[in-house]
Amino acid sequence: MKRFASIALLTLATVCAAGRLQAQTREMRAEIPFNFIVGSQQLQAGSYRLLPEGESIILIQNRDHATAVLTLRLCSTGESSTGSSLVFNRYGDRYFLSEIHSTISALNQEIPRSKLEKRAQTEQASLEPTRIMVAGN
Repeated sequence: MKRFASIALLTLATVCAAGRLQAQTREMRAEIPFNFIVGSQQLQAGSYRLLPEGESIILIQNRDHATAVLTLRLCSTGESSTGSSLVFNRYGDRYFLSEIHSTISALNQEIPRSKLEKRAQTEQASLEPTRIMVAGN
């Protein structure tokens, strides 16, 4: 009986370790030099990791400050990236995460526009948003 429990525990540990390794290889990291908004949440400039969580959610976690946000994926951008980058729409002094392009296919996604971004776009109606790209790895 002890032998069976030991084998089961070892198998479980191996499966968990393999899952954790797979999750680490699917994450994207980026240094974002400005404060930005995802959905309705303001995030500080800093070192971030982005990780797919299931079919339609992306975890965006600040590695310097203990903050994180979950966001829905709108749709695949359909682009096959040769590099990783984050695309932001800038309206005045506010930056909104718009797209994620990654060599990791699970993260080639467009982020839905929030009410806050739509309001900022209306306020800046005379100007097109400035698109800012930040490299990721």
